[in-house]
Amino acid sequence: MKFNWKKRLIKPHQLTEVGEKIHAKGKKIVYTAGAWDMLHVGQVRYLHEAKIKGDVLVVGVSSNQTVRKLKGCNRPILDEKIRAEMLTYIRFIDLVTIVPQISNQPTIALLKPDIYITVKEGWNDGYKESKEYKTVTSYGGDVELVERQSPFISTTQILKRTVSSHLNDVLQDYLNVAQDPLTEKK
Repeated sequence: MKFNWKKRLIKPHQLTEVGEKIHAKGKKIVYTAGAWDMLHVGQVRYLHEAKIKGDVLVVGVSSNQTVRKLKGCNRPILDEKIRAEMLTYIRFIDLVTIVPQISNQPTIALLKPDIYITVKEGWNDGYKESKEYKTVTSYGGDVELVERQSPFISTTQILKRTVSSHLNDVLQDYLNVAQDPLTEKK
């Protein structure tokens, strides 16, 4: 049986209709979002924690443009479409959408999730003042913060270790040649 991942991908203009259909069935929608660039165990644990909170888990994928603005010109590593497709293969994720804006507020306003999940970190200490919080609570939804599920693993840390390792190799090659410049490298 071939898996059709495209059936799990929602376009932004479909969010209202999809949300209404899910709610009409009496199901609770949980929504969370992120870059999901280089998926790792902490992110999968976080997504699983989000799924436990409701019936249908909808995951937003930050657009390429948004990730560049937030993380720098060398990110994302993977294109938004690849990141979105990758998430559709995780069994407990029901639906995926690409989020074109930096803020999740427009997506939340269209989908109207019962619960909006975000990671508990210092940068969102004032989350109750955010547009996302105000939108979710305006229609009776809840916002929940979930602890980082793998505090020592992040995409940024993985990239730093990779670059550092590569730089060490380059420097070691340079030092080996510098010690005896007449020796040919084999």
